[in-house]
Amino acid sequence: METLYISTRNWRSFLKGRIEERRIYAPFDSRNVTCYGRVSNSNLEDIVYCRARPAEPLKMFLMPFRERSCPSLPEIPDIVVMGAAACDLAALRILDAVFLNGQYKDPNYHMRRNHTLIVSFDCLAPYPSCFCELVQIHPYAESGFDLNISLYGEGMLVDIGSDRGREFLGNDRGFLAAEEEALRNRRESRRQVSEYIIEKNRSHDLKQVSKLRETFHTEFWKVPKEVENCVQCGSCTNNCPTCVCFIIEDTGKEDVSVKQKVWDSCLFPGYARMAAGSSPRPTLYDRYANRLLCKYWYMPENFTFTGCTGCGRCISGCIGKIDKRAVLTEVLREKR
Repeated sequence: METLYISTRNWRSFLKGRIEERRIYAPFDSRNVTCYGRVSNSNLEDIVYCRARPAEPLKMFLMPFRERSCPSLPEIPDIVVMGAAACDLAALRILDAVFLNGQYKDPNYHMRRNHTLIVSFDCLAPYPSCFCELVQIHPYAESGFDLNISLYGEGMLVDIGSDRGREFLGNDRGFLAAEEEALRNRRESRRQVSEYIIEKNRSHDLKQVSKLRETFHTEFWKVPKEVENCVQCGSCTNNCPTCVCFIIEDTGKEDVSVKQKVWDSCLFPGYARMAAGSSPRPTLYDRYANRLLCKYWYMPENFTFTGCTGCGRCISGCIGKIDKRAVLTEVLREKR
């Protein structure tokens, strides 16, 4: 993989030229968190680089909360999404498996995927809720990106991860070959952040998380008292980068019929409810257990990799202040 160096000043000049060609989204400060916003000439200097993953998951660019599925969407413009973290890139394995690589492909997802260039950032200041290292994901991307950015000195290192990424850079003379000292510095910085995440999660034990398949029965999930605080709002599933459930709505007018795909949540009481009114998961404990079993049992069994990337969004966005790490640790301890 080729790694280049560019000064911050030259990088801003480079982006300024690209803004006229396509829409670019990047993280900006918003109430002590970073949130995606559209880049313009007036806010280039406000982009937040390499702090932590944005508040919103990358999936919102590839499968919007609500979108028309029939009639099919027209051609969409090329966009660039800057700031995706390694946890979001890992989530693409799930999204691609569900909407792109299976027998039935989602044409909207396929089109958005082809028209989205992803520029990932290293994480240098993870949130307290982050636990990517507990699920064997590092706070820096190693693959899955078109370009990856790491801060270094008065500029940044840019990894080229795809032909599309190389084409986006073009022949701009601001990009130089990265020196070995810069690469060594980055390796050390990455190591320190990884160790920080591991240390901050020392009290949580997910080593035996594969054993969750043996905790299907509800009584195990009644042990952690935090589960009772769940208000079934769907914040965790909406913020999760790997949740893919949706419902189809029929809308339109007298002469036009439209089908829309809308995000759904397995925590909602109406989820999976059948026509007669009965539900396979009638209680809160059933639904809460199902959500975590999906991540650590169903998805690994169906896709060969865990459905949790350790981004911590379900923890930081929980109205009931439920720490999933603590719940998992307690359930696994009870199982032993």
